[in-house]
Amino acid sequence: MFRKLTSSAMALAAIGTPAFADVTPEQVWQSWVEYYQSMGYTVTEGGRDMSGDTLTVRDILIAGGPETGRVEVKLPQALLTGQGDGKVKTVFSDNMDLTLEGAEPEGGTYTIPVKVSLPGNGMVTSGAPEDMTHAFNYPTIELALTTMTSDGDERPLPMNFALQNSTGNFHVVSGNPAKYDYDLKTEKVTFSGDVSDEEEGSVKFAGSMEGIEGDGSMTAPEGIANLEEQMSEALKAGLAMDGRMRSGAVNATFEFSGTDESGQPSSGAGKYDGKGFDGSFTLSSAGMGYQLGSDAMQFDMTSPQLPFPINYAVNSGSFNMQLPVTQQDAPQPFKFAYSLQGVSLGDAIWNMFDPEAKLPRDPASLEIDLGGLMKVTKDLFALPEPDTGDETPPADATDDATAESMSPDAPADDAEAQAQMDEMDDETSAEPSGFEPVQLDINQIALNLLGASATATGSLKTPESGSMDAPVGQVHAEFQGINGLLDKLGSIGLIPQDQMMGVRMMLAMFAKPVEGSDDKLTTELEFKDGGAIFANGQQIK
Repeated sequence: MFRKLTSSAMALAAIGTPAFADVTPEQVWQSWVEYYQSMGYTVTEGGRDMSGDTLTVRDILIAGGPETGRVEVKLPQALLTGQGDGKVKTVFSDNMDLTLEGAEPEGGTYTIPVKVSLPGNGMVTSGAPEDMTHAFNYPTIELALTTMTSDGDERPLPMNFALQNSTGNFHVVSGNPAKYDYDLKTEKVTFSGDVSDEEEGSVKFAGSMEGIEGDGSMTAPEGIANLEEQMSEALKAGLAMDGRMRSGAVNATFEFSGTDESGQPSSGAGKYDGKGFDGSFTLSSAGMGYQLGSDAMQFDMTSPQLPFPINYAVNSGSFNMQLPVTQQDAPQPFKFAYSLQGVSLGDAIWNMFDPEAKLPRDPASLEIDLGGLMKVTKDLFALPEPDTGDETPPADATDDATAESMSPDAPADDAEAQAQMDEMDDETSAEPSGFEPVQLDINQIALNLLGASATATGSLKTPESGSMDAPVGQVHAEFQGINGLLDKLGSIGLIPQDQMMGVRMMLAMFAKPVEGSDDKLTTELEFKDGGAIFANGQQIK
């Protein structure tokens, strides 16, 4: 009886357990090649050979990216060895070369070579050819920069970054669409640099980040040869990605020296101490989102050129932006939120304008929470149309017109042609952003500062025949402690007494006292069709 029960249990367990699958070194390497190719990168190799259970791939070159920021990785060797249990271990060369190059925003080009060191690295791949999990373990990752070349001019750029004990998993599921997800942990990141420039002076810095964790996922459709250049098409085909990152304590110190705008010596030193931060992003045809949150931080800086040290602290901060990215006729939701809590300044800064401490020095706060609807008139990631240079010149431009300027020998025609060319330039520079707001919801705007507070809520919409330049809707605002604050500002001279009456009269035009409340004001703004604006029932525009 016991044997029968045992056999039955084993049979049930076998039914509920998938068959064990194997991966080979060739399949693992091909998986990496296909992944980079799906991201728009090219992968070439100088040669390969198979000896026993080990595949050796030599002189690997991975390159790609837009012209504004190309990446090139040269890896001398990758060893992929079957472990005899259906798994494959991959070991990369301890050292590789990374090159960053592209176009600078103000014009010109740059090249930054980076030496990458991966001593003791290892990665074990398991699963099946269509469903692989890569578990990596990098005891140390070091990146060293030494120089930067800008428009052929090479200058020193000594910077170093090091990651300690990085582990994690990268999961790949082939198919249409392909699916990727990852998680990673890094015990600590350290960084340092000593950058000098004959014109801008020198900057030394060093710091660290503790306990970094991250995870994310991506769904990638087939048929996209270059993701960076075909982002708009990929989103419409189902591309979706998200990611999160968290960090513990962040600390940094810096020193600088050089000259200011007037040519006078300038120097100083400072430090940053933060408790940590977390951030996330999402991107799909439904929209793009960025969120960032920061724990308590403090900043300090001293300089011989300043009469007092600069120091401030923030208890917490956050940022949240959600935007639509795909063109649609119907309005789509958007969101923007920003918050700073517990902002405090050092006494040395306060004493500069309030030496008798008449103003409240309580920590300040700011909260902005906006939402609404907007039309997207063009895909956010659509590449601009190429300039073919085939535009026909204005009909009345004379032969004296040149590509660079207009000839002074034909003032009449040249002047008219120049005016038309200027108008074309204006139209190009005034290219619409692709966003047309149709509704703005003020969920909350709140400011607490110097013992006073202000809050506002409301909603504005585009009129049936018009734009957000002349919206319709209402905004309600409340103010607490404003009159008391004006008294204090006047007592320390920040508002001259001969101007105080004018300030109070201006305030009375927009705000009215709340009966039965101590120093509380309120404002009701009405925006009406046709552009008229009323404050507390009185037309102000």
